[in-house]
Amino acid sequence: MDIEKTLTEQEKNFLRRAARRRTLFLISSLATVAVAVLFLAYHGLIAKDMNGSRFVIILLLLLSGRSYLRLYKCAGIFTKLSAGTEPDRTAGAGPAAITS
Repeated sequence: MDIEKTLTEQEKNFLRRAARRRTLFLISSLATVAVAVLFLAYHGLIAKDMNGSRFVIILLLLLSGRSYLRLYKCAGIFTKLSAGTEPDRTAGAGPAAITS
């Protein structure tokens, strides 16, 4: 598939932005799951005041972490796709741009 011909410039920019945020998606996923586990440990084991609404909050936090993990995976694919769409930054810049 020739990605240069099938994507518009706006779509290529979207791919590059999503690929740059890959690490952010992983950190967000890990942080969300950690908060959910700590929330469960505190309210389920320490305070022993787990009720339905707290359970739903924990469930939503875990689903959010799963969503961030899916975005992390997609960003990895976007990184591979955007590697073929990177503009040549050294073209026409002279020898100083190539050596620096």
